Amino acid sequence: MIRSVLSAVILSMVCLLSASAYADSGELMNFAGLGDLQPVSNFYNGSGISSTPNYGVTFSSNFFGLKSVGVGGSGNFAIPPLGAPAIFINGSTGSQVIGTMNVPGGFSTGLNFFFTAGFVGGQTETVKIWSGANGTGTVLATIILSNNNGACTTLAYCTWSVAGTKFSGTAMSVTFSGPANELGLTDITIGSSNTAIPEPSSLYLLGTGIAGISLSQLRRLFGASK
Repeated sequence: MIRSVLSAVILSMVCLLSASAYADSGELMNFAGLGDLQPVSNFYNGSGISSTPNYGVTFSSNFFGLKSVGVGGSGNFAIPPLGAPAIFINGSTGSQVIGTMNVPGGFSTGLNFFFTAGFVGGQTETVKIWSGANGTGTVLATIILSNNNGACTTLAYCTWSVAGTKFSGTAMSVTFSGPANELGLTDITIGSSNTAIPEPSSLYLLGTGIAGISLSQLRRLFGASK
């Protein structure tokens, strides 16, 4: 009886501590299940696969999904951190485009994402976080992205880098402005300047910490004599 109760206690502690560890980590969009050249559109607004969270987030019509050649897709880029598809802003190569992510429910604290970029000739991508929908209102924060694939050999885009920023206020949209077809995005976290991708090492340490509590210590903790 005591062992079953203690097992339940341990499980509860793991769940509570795990929830605490990620309670402020924001909402993660990794685009799992999005197809090659599939419009992103309402994927995170109720139109994704059955396991896709509905965050009420929408993307402008020029955002499309793309899978890495490493997982059988047509994208000439390295497999993203979580192995899921990336998204890109479509347009005439070299032309300047603007892609918009709208979050009608709003989000605060920060934004984080992984990107791979192959901008040439000193070109950059400007990411702006706005207080209003569709890139309107006040700019709450700005991130400038530059080429991170200058040393690639076998793949055109071999590097995924993380970018994030904090801001004050409530954001309703994010715009991505720069050269078309030269930027890949994935694992977007809204509501935190840090990525919401769980760290296996953190879960391992949590497990070993619980395992380090002996049966006798737990008995004493809960007043059990046997």
